[in-house]
Amino acid sequence: MKSDQYMEESHVLEPIHNVPRINAATALSAPSTGGLAPHKLQKVLAYVEEKLAEPVGVRELASQVHMSPFHFARRFKQAVGTPPHAYITHVRVERAKSLLAGTNIPLIEVATRVGYRTQAHFTGVFHRYVGTTPRAYRLGARKELLPQGTVISTSHVEQAVAV
Repeated sequence: MKSDQYMEESHVLEPIHNVPRINAATALSAPSTGGLAPHKLQKVLAYVEEKLAEPVGVRELASQVHMSPFHFARRFKQAVGTPPHAYITHVRVERAKSLLAGTNIPLIEVATRVGYRTQAHFTGVFHRYVGTTPRAYRLGARKELLPQGTVISTSHVEQAVAV
């Protein structure tokens, strides 16, 4: 039991730009050499999407397809190209980017919806993978959506600095 816990906690996360862009369709269409069977992979990817706001571990994913955690992790990486934990983090960050760019949901709510208990943890992970904070990402995404030549009022920023 202790070795399983060590395996789950010892994953080294790669920055998001080093993780291949994977979605369910890409993962299912890719030929797997010794990876998970397509129906098992589809079940696991759907489970990750369904439980994204909750803690999801390798042991839980492995139980969905009736495999040992070690065997599952090895087969998942063969099928998808990244370890399960890195894939889950990738999906969470991509979902967060979508929520940040397309909604006005407070950052703490975005963090909760993508599976982080605290805004600080979410911000740290997001910054490590995207290279900017969630707030800065949101502001940058909004600037891209504005028509060229639009003037943005910064009076609230200037007032905050003056105080």
